Amino acid sequence: MQQQTNSLLYTVLIVVLGLAAGYIYYSQWVAPFAAEVPPAPIAAQDDFSTFKDLKINFSSFKDKAYAKFNIFGELPVDPGITGKRDLFAP
Repeated sequence: MQQQTNSLLYTVLIVVLGLAAGYIYYSQWVAPFAAEVPPAPIAAQDDFSTFKDLKINFSSFKDKAYAKFNIFGELPVDPGITGKRDLFAP
């Protein structure tokens, strides 16, 4: 009889503690951690006017060192036969 009483007491205690912990968690008594670095403020509109006069320099593609690059091997790569035909075969 004493064993059943202790078992019932422990069960009730675990349930009560679980309900209390759930209530504290969902009622926001314990405030979540604030971000260490605040996020950047969102601008009212996108400012793409800075890219209006963008100039891209393609002169590096005309360089002699770039012209010496060679393709070695097969292009595009042929993967060949891979895997099994029947996945469930022994």
